[in-house]
Amino acid sequence: MRKTITLFAISALIIGVSGLISQTSAADPKINLQALLSKRAPILLEFGRGWCIPCKYMKPILEEMSKAYSGKAIVMTVDMDANKDLVRDFRIRMMPTQVFLSPDGKEFFRNEGTLEREQIMQVFAKMGLPAPGQVGAVQAPVPQATTPQGQQGFPAGTARW
Repeated sequence: MRKTITLFAISALIIGVSGLISQTSAADPKINLQALLSKRAPILLEFGRGWCIPCKYMKPILEEMSKAYSGKAIVMTVDMDANKDLVRDFRIRMMPTQVFLSPDGKEFFRNEGTLEREQIMQVFAKMGLPAPGQVGAVQAPVPQATTPQGQQGFPAGTARW
């Protein structure tokens, strides 16, 4: 009888502690897209899962972009397991996938795989946001490489078939 009570008490303690841990350590990962859209700002949603290696690679980049564009744009990660409705609505096929939304909620740009900081900044620049640290400035277009005549579009030193 004493063993039964002890086992029962230990089981109750373990269940209670595990419930407490899950409640205190896990913030609500559900995304309210309508609340985000009501802010009328460009949005970058990255769809992924915590165990995904490319998603782990993107995490510090997204955190940096979130800070850099604070007050100008919204940068968020979307847990695909907790937001299956958004995964379905946005027709996400792989992870990570980044979806840029204009302030009116229309999809502006999508990328499947990883993006570097510079690429994210380029998309935001095309959306009309200045790069962090540039107040009101619009980035100049990147000059296109020119090829000498007779190269048929191949850069110098490139073998042609």
